Amino acid sequence: MLDYLERIKAFLWEATKFLSLFVAVSVLVSLLFGPNVPFFGNVLANTQTAIEVLGSEGLGLIIAIIIIVSVWNSRSS
Repeated sequence: MLDYLERIKAFLWEATKFLSLFVAVSVLVSLLFGPNVPFFGNVLANTQTAIEVLGSEGLGLIIAIIIIVSVWNSRSS
């Protein structure tokens, strides 16, 4: 049972790392080429809206720092 939970945890962790890198690349492409880029165009607008909603309490910054630090630590290992 514990082995099964560890495999699920490992899968979810890898999926989270992949999705956070995907969002980072999407924001970068959207910043570099503008909102008319196919598939990546609205990512910046959607991310900005989410950060504005969460940013009123400083929560957006905390979440961003946690994601950056976790990706950075996983690359160091």
